[in-house]
Amino acid sequence: MVAEPDALAQLPIVQASAADGLDLDGEEVLSIAWNAHNMATGEQLPADALTIRYPELDPAWDFDFDDRGEMTRRLPRLAALHLE
Repeated sequence: MVAEPDALAQLPIVQASAADGLDLDGEEVLSIAWNAHNMATGEQLPADALTIRYPELDPAWDFDFDDRGEMTRRLPRLAALHLE
């Protein structure tokens, strides 16, 4: 967890990704085991083979991330990079 998420806006990789129109997320990481098993065996993992446990979010961050005004209020530096 990041103590001050808006501070990520100062990182060069975040700035470069925003300039290229890319979102940084970890969703592709979730498929590593699935793809490795498929490549090694030629078979798909059973649908119940993996369980993803997401951490519980801080209730203060339970808001609509598509709300541009709220994003700009909460994360002004990141919003300036990513929102047009």
